[in-house]
Amino acid sequence: SDDNVIISAPTGAGKTVLFEMAMARMFASNLVGKHLQHNKQYGIGGVSNMRKAVYIAPSKALCEERQADWSKRVADIDPGITCTTITGDATTSSSCYAEIASAHLILTTPEKWDSITRRWNDYVVLLGSIKLVLVDEVHMIGEAERGSCLESVLNRMKAIHRAATARKLTSVEIATSR
Repeated sequence: SDDNVIISAPTGAGKTVLFEMAMARMFASNLVGKHLQHNKQYGIGGVSNMRKAVYIAPSKALCEERQADWSKRVADIDPGITCTTITGDATTSSSCYAEIASAHLILTTPEKWDSITRRWNDYVVLLGSIKLVLVDEVHMIGEAERGSCLESVLNRMKAIHRAATARKLTSVEIATSR
C-alpha cells in the first residue's frame, strides 16, 4: 500500500530488505515503456525522474555502503536508475540540487538533508518529486544531540509533500526543475 509505515525490529531481522522492497515497488510501478526515447521527463532506462526516493542514515559510511549495494540492485530493475550520496562533503548547495535532480535514489544524512531542505520553498517542484522517504535508525529521533534534526527533516518532508500535492505538480514542471 502507499500508507506510511514504521518498522521496528532487531538487527538482522530484515528491515533493509523491506526498504529495498519499498524502493523496488516504487520504481517498478513507475516504469514506462522501454520504447520511449530519452528526454527530460524520463531517464535513459525508462524510469521517470518524477518519482524519487531518499534514504536517510546516521552516517556517511552507512550511506556509502548502501549506495554500493543498491546501485547494483536497482540496476537489475532498470539500468537507468541512478543513485547518489549527498553528505557533508558536497561543496555547494547548487551542486546538491543538481545531483537530486538527476538521481532517482538519494542517500544522505539527517544533517545534510536538513541543510538541503531548509530552502524547500525555492525547490518545491524538485523536492516534491520525492515520493519515498526511508529512515534507517529512526530511533535516533529520541537522541538529545541529533534527534531534533531528524524530527525537523521528517516534518519538513511532510510539509513539502503537502505543498507539492496542493500545487498538483505536472510532469513538465518536475522534469524541468533542474
